[in-house]
Amino acid sequence: MTDNLKILVVDDTIVYRKILSDIVTGFDGVELMGTAPHGQIALSKIGQEAPDAVLLDVSMPVMDGIETLTVIRKEHPDIDVIMVSGADEGNASLTMKALNLGALDFIPKPKGTSPDESLRELTDNLRPLIRLIKTRAISRHTRRISGAQSVTPPQSSAAATPVVKAAAPAAPVIPAQAPATTAKPTVVTSRKAGKIDVVALGVSTGGPNALGVVIPALEDLKVPILAVQHMPPMFTASLAERLDKTSSIGVVEGSEGLAVSNGTMYIAPGGKHMVVRKNAAGEKVLGITDAPPVNSCKPSVDVLFRSIAMVYGGNVLTVILTGMGNDGAAGVAAIRRKGGYSIVQNEETCVVWGMPQAVVAANEADEILPLDAIAQKIMDITR
Repeated sequence: MTDNLKILVVDDTIVYRKILSDIVTGFDGVELMGTAPHGQIALSKIGQEAPDAVLLDVSMPVMDGIETLTVIRKEHPDIDVIMVSGADEGNASLTMKALNLGALDFIPKPKGTSPDESLRELTDNLRPLIRLIKTRAISRHTRRISGAQSVTPPQSSAAATPVVKAAAPAAPVIPAQAPATTAKPTVVTSRKAGKIDVVALGVSTGGPNALGVVIPALEDLKVPILAVQHMPPMFTASLAERLDKTSSIGVVEGSEGLAVSNGTMYIAPGGKHMVVRKNAAGEKVLGITDAPPVNSCKPSVDVLFRSIAMVYGGNVLTVILTGMGNDGAAGVAAIRRKGGYSIVQNEETCVVWGMPQAVVAANEADEILPLDAIAQKIMDITR
């Protein structure tokens, strides 16, 4: 691996190719490998010199982002792909499909802003993803070197040369799509879950795929799920629709005043905070607010979880899945102080072990589970 992260920009518009190229070259330790106006040319360039990552437009002529992503995931599984999507209903649906096909994440194209504002917004959205991609590229390179060094060399009839064991990788290789695993859960505390009236769930990078594993596996759920997936407007509605079609429980995007019902999952709308409160009749309903971001997130897991602690007390199961940052850790702590129970996704099956790790580091996790064990645990605890 070279010192610089190599990125290919693929977009059918000259304007966005220029904007994204300027942003990429502005990051330290990042090299623009080239640009392409559609998927066919992109794949040709990838065949000549594989980049570490591709910024891939969703909608393009000749060969669109979905077709291109499918080939990249099949033929070049080590290349990370970030989708660049228009912020409308059609593009949001295609972006959800791309995430299901293995795209690492996506950034929305700014809408209705000045060129300078667009540049700032795209830069801010890309910066943490570039850091993540660089970490993943280094990890893959370390693993390849370790594998090569661990091969035993041929031995002569003379005194055998001792084989030096390779050092372990500095960090685990994180797949774009978390694999199924048979790893046993790790019970961190001796606490037992009590009565559960609601599941509080937080997730970010890698979330659509993780939710696609957990939510469709839930059956006969007797409590509601209140969830935050870090996403901008438009995309949470598309995510809710996709999950609703594949799940036996209902999945909807939250809205102001919506009553909270058992057996339904409510996803906070992108670009807004979601809370739960009691109305004049004492019924639990959702509230949608436009308050400032918390932990640089809007919607924020902590905002939702703190409201859940106030309404439900300790009768709460918190679930923190894959994601960057530490949003949710303070909210989990607030719920556990009232007696709630906490489970987090394990490192091996996370795209990014950031949010779960923050809960573990704060000693607020009761159990650490592989992704494919979480749905059953939710059902066991809530029943």
